[in-house]
Amino acid sequence: MKIATTLKTLSLLGLTSLTLAAATSHADNGYGNYGGAQNPNPWYGAPPNANPWMTNPAYQQARIAAMLKQRQEQLDLRQDQQMLRILNGMESGKLTSREAAGLLREHLAIANLERRYMVDGRLGPNELSSLEQRLAEAERHITFEQRDRERVPPVGYPGDGGRPGEYDRH
Repeated sequence: MKIATTLKTLSLLGLTSLTLAAATSHADNGYGNYGGAQNPNPWYGAPPNANPWMTNPAYQQARIAAMLKQRQEQLDLRQDQQMLRILNGMESGKLTSREAAGLLREHLAIANLERRYMVDGRLGPNELSSLEQRLAEAERHITFEQRDRERVPPVGYPGDGGRPGEYDRH
């Protein structure tokens, strides 16, 4: 009786091991090119040490959204810095009232454009690029106007400071 039980147990173990071996041999583990499929391996073309979480499309979308948000924060910071440069130029006399008004008008136009772009709740990549280009152009205008020779005359000097060398005219 003991021999019969042992034989049954051994045969069941043998069948179980054969079943498990057959199941794993038929499983597609993603390696190799089976059948006519182009690239069933999800790692085909990826670097050897690629992180599977970083190749996920949802992760890539989240990364792009984070990058756009960072660019938008940098855009806002640049706008604030430009406004400070305009105000400091007015206080120091490097910008005349006419120059400052034009620069402030340009700054306001960029802010209004950003507000129009934000109607849908976000800034797309093309909208961000457009705003960045406009801010770069405004930066060049601020630099030009501050470096030209037009100055607000000190208190007590005649002239409106519209042109250099106008202080002595009457």
